[in-house]
Amino acid sequence: MSEPQASSVDVSEATLPGVGKKYTIGLRSGGNLALVIKPDGQRQMYHFQEAEDRPCDVIKLDRDESQQVANLLGQLVVTAPKQEKLALMLGALEIEWLELNDASPLVGKSLDEVRLRSATGASVAAIMRGELAIPNPNPSEVFKPADTVVIIGSHEQCGAARVLILGSP
Repeated sequence: MSEPQASSVDVSEATLPGVGKKYTIGLRSGGNLALVIKPDGQRQMYHFQEAEDRPCDVIKLDRDESQQVANLLGQLVVTAPKQEKLALMLGALEIEWLELNDASPLVGKSLDEVRLRSATGASVAAIMRGELAIPNPNPSEVFKPADTVVIIGSHEQCGAARVLILGSP
């Protein structure tokens, strides 16, 4: 008796600069599962409900734990990207820290209102607010004077973002 053939499941792959690789699988039951593989071997699994942008579950596994889970599931573990290859990919990226002053066009506006990525192609990776770090800020996060905005993108994207953020070239 043969097993019914399952239809394929799409997996998307993305490089997360300075972090590793992210694999996302759409779930038939709705939502998706994201697996982040770091160069040090740590794996993080994020379960997202349908139409949600925050995970409902997060599981962190070390290399041995992830291998054991893979053994139980009957598949090989996806290997972490090689450090040399990751360094080559990161060479085309820039990360900049831009401090806002009272006159910055961003002050008092939310990330969603500013539309930085749509306008410039650069992404806001974090906002540093005093001793507080806000990684991957929500679109509703409002910029304040003295915030340091951490952006990531190509040389051209960061240059365009710098003009938008600081109000001058």
